[in-house]
Amino acid sequence: MVNEDWDIMKCKQLFARLSEFIDGQLADGLCQEIQAHLADCEPCLAFLRTLQKTVEVCQQLPPPPLPEEMRRELREALQAELACWEPK
Repeated sequence: MVNEDWDIMKCKQLFARLSEFIDGQLADGLCQEIQAHLADCEPCLAFLRTLQKTVEVCQQLPPPPLPEEMRRELREALQAELACWEPK
């Protein structure tokens, strides 16, 4: 039973780092540990595949439109910046 508790803790630790793992933001040693765990843990591998598919689907969504106030502020900031570059 102690081993199962340790494995559950290992899985929880892995779940907490999977986004960083997918994004390539972890050190090589930690990536190797995760890959070794995934090779022996089907539930974690299934979770990883689901997370990867979720990321893929989300990346295909169109970006949300900018709120009107933000568009106005951006336009004003660009106009002010361009005004600085106009010859006097």
